Amino acid sequence: MENINASRIFDRNGRGPDPGGDYVLYWMQTSHRFEYNYALEYAVSWANKLDKMLLIYEELACDYPWASDRIHAFYLEGMAEHRDIAEQKEINWLPVVEEEEGESRAILEGLFDGACCLVTDEYPVYFIRDRNNILAEELDIAFITVDSNGLIPLGLTEKAPYNAYFFRKIMQRHFVECFTSPPKQYPMDDLKNRSPLDWTREQREIRQKSLDCIANPAGFIAMLDIDHDVAPVELKGTRQAAVGQLNRFIRNNLKHYGDKRNDPDADATSGLSPWLHFGKISEYEVVKAVLDHQPENWDLDNITFNSGSTGGFFNGNHNIDHFLDQLITWREVGFHFAHHEPAYDQYESLPGWAMETLEKHRDDPRDYIYELEELAQSQTHDELWNAAQTQLREEGVMHNYLRMLWGKNVMQWTPNPEIALAYLIELNNRYAIDGRDPNSYSGIFWCFGRFDRAWQERPVFGKTRYMTSQSARRKLKLDEYLERYSHRK
Repeated sequence: MENINASRIFDRNGRGPDPGGDYVLYWMQTSHRFEYNYALEYAVSWANKLDKMLLIYEELACDYPWASDRIHAFYLEGMAEHRDIAEQKEINWLPVVEEEEGESRAILEGLFDGACCLVTDEYPVYFIRDRNNILAEELDIAFITVDSNGLIPLGLTEKAPYNAYFFRKIMQRHFVECFTSPPKQYPMDDLKNRSPLDWTREQREIRQKSLDCIANPAGFIAMLDIDHDVAPVELKGTRQAAVGQLNRFIRNNLKHYGDKRNDPDADATSGLSPWLHFGKISEYEVVKAVLDHQPENWDLDNITFNSGSTGGFFNGNHNIDHFLDQLITWREVGFHFAHHEPAYDQYESLPGWAMETLEKHRDDPRDYIYELEELAQSQTHDELWNAAQTQLREEGVMHNYLRMLWGKNVMQWTPNPEIALAYLIELNNRYAIDGRDPNSYSGIFWCFGRFDRAWQERPVFGKTRYMTSQSARRKLKLDEYLERYSHRK
């Protein structure tokens, strides 16, 4: 525990662990990895302190919001990888894959009865936030959530950061401290009590049924009442795939990131967001791997606090500096905002100036109005927007620059900003592998003024930032991108 910053640990109900329990229970909700995981490390520490076994519980419900073949398949690939690791390293791992709503809750409540305490992941959005809050009121055992989301602990901010500049100052003040207190690479190696758990008959049965589902994911998914129109994608939901993508990015695109990251034809982004979202890879290990490619004479002493400016902090290769600002500042500002703002996904959480200017232009005429399903199927007049939506619908991802343009255009093509926001959240969370994430909500709400400032006033947009497909076509070639996606419908 000494390696974990106290700002990462949230005591949810003030109860101390019960030494009379049989095991420490770690519920793997969002940090789906056995490596570089503060929450798992914390659970191992308590198991050692109490001389207890550690039980790792991982579930896949069948009734989560936006449940689809795409998300289920990605998730089950990760569970199959965990099955192999658990067998190889003799880890007490209980997978529960639901066929019917409520199966997992019944199993979990049985596990609470034998647990010294419950340790799980702190996560500021989606149903996981609500579920953790409810459990804090219900549980009779100690309940601790641990933040493994990013480099800067959620507990280090006292209020929702209103822009990236504000958060960047906090990041700069704490970067070295946080980076030099990393999660352990293999926390399970420290576990002392490695006795196998004596499964009950019910647990054995659900475990075997779940293993059968993991072994035959396509057949299992076909039986479920989920969205079968959102098909699986080529990306694999494993840690191995995540590490492979990181290595490819460093080898091929990191050296061009600063100059080409906004060019869809160059495709120089990291592409790591799906695996970061599902917790298959830690942000710390991404930062470390990238810093290992700074110039030979660079070290942490090169870092200088510069009051939140984008340049002149890391003082290394400019491509690495640009990437780390995106990864740490722009990714984590959304986590910290949602952590402090319960209405993170509501229109009313926009800054006052943005709501005022959008209200002023609420009734401005729109040249085009589209329904949700027209947008979903790329049926607009705009070739570039259609291509971006097609990439999202078919591949589960969208180029970062085009995601901003995608959102700005929907603002122009819907009757009012509230409908535009609802459509964007639905499209993103339905199709994006990295949807339902604090970073996703940051990107969507940025289009409406969150983390931004007032600009020149225009129809519809008011003083929010103006972007159009025409301006994007003037800045970027986009020939290869359009060739790849515009012909698909």
